[in-house]
Amino acid sequence: MSITIADLGFIVGKWEGTGLAEYPTIASVDYDEGLVFTRNDKDPVIHYEQRTWIKSSDENNGRPVFWESGFIIDKGDGLFELVSAQKSGRVEIMRGDAKTADGGGIEIAFNSVSILNDARLLKAGRRFRFLENVIDYELQMSTTENPAYDRHLRARLQRSRL
Repeated sequence: MSITIADLGFIVGKWEGTGLAEYPTIASVDYDEGLVFTRNDKDPVIHYEQRTWIKSSDENNGRPVFWESGFIIDKGDGLFELVSAQKSGRVEIMRGDAKTADGGGIEIAFNSVSILNDARLLKAGRRFRFLENVIDYELQMSTTENPAYDRHLRARLQRSRL
C-alpha cells in the first residue's frame, strides 16, 4: 500500500531544532530552525514554512539566514513533489518516493526536477525522515562553483510544545 498525504498528516504543527550548514565554498555555521506544517482537508498537499537563524556566541547570533515556503504534494502511488520558493527568488521542484523508514516513520528522498532563477545551482536533493516527534533531514547540492554533490545542510527538529 502506497504512502499518502494522509499518512503524513502527523507532521502538521510546529517543529524547532538546530542544524549545521556546511559546504566546500562556505564557512560552516550552526543554526536554529523553525518549521511549520499546515494543511486543509480538501487538497492532497501540506504547506510548510521554514526559517533559520545563525546560532553563535558573537553578534551574529539570531541573525536571520534563510526563509522558504512551499508545498509537499501527493502525486499518487507513493510519489511526492516538493515545491519551494526561497527568499532569494529561487524556486525548486523536487520529486521523491515515500517509504516506511527503517525503525519506523516515513522517509522521502527528493531530487531536483526543476530549478528556476538561480543559475549557480545545478542539482539539489533533500532527504527527510519523519518520526512522531522528530524530523531529521539533509540537503545535498551541486553548484557551478562546486560540481560535486555534497551535503549542505543537516538538522534535527523536534515537535514544539507551544
